[in-house]
Amino acid sequence: MKTYKQLSILLVILSFFGCSNDDDNNGNGNQPTNRELLTSGKWYNESVTPGSYNDCEKMGYIQFSDNGTFTLESFDLNAGNCESFGINTGAFTLSNNINISVSFEGEIITAVIVTITENSLTITTDEETIVFDKTEG
Repeated sequence: MKTYKQLSILLVILSFFGCSNDDDNNGNGNQPTNRELLTSGKWYNESVTPGSYNDCEKMGYIQFSDNGTFTLESFDLNAGNCESFGINTGAFTLSNNINISVSFEGEIITAVIVTITENSLTITTDEETIVFDKTEG
């Protein structure tokens, strides 16, 4: 009987520690949506496959805004100096929570979000896989 009582107390204690403290969240565990993550700040170039980015190109970024626009700044080496190509803007749409279409200088580019977190974004196009992160360079 003593073992049964100890086991019961242990199960009650474990049930308290096994419960998550996020039970009072809004049903989705307060997880941001893909759109919220996408528009959460600048996404810097990290890697591209096939190919690679040099340290200068890794300073480039894209920043998506809530209003459906984006800002893009690209960098590359020019005579040994890292230089910006300037800041450009365009429009984007996010459909099915994973399909991105960007309209830029009359061209439409489509991509699919493979993964997205607060600090990392991986997309694929017909030609490449691009990884972005929140760290410049």
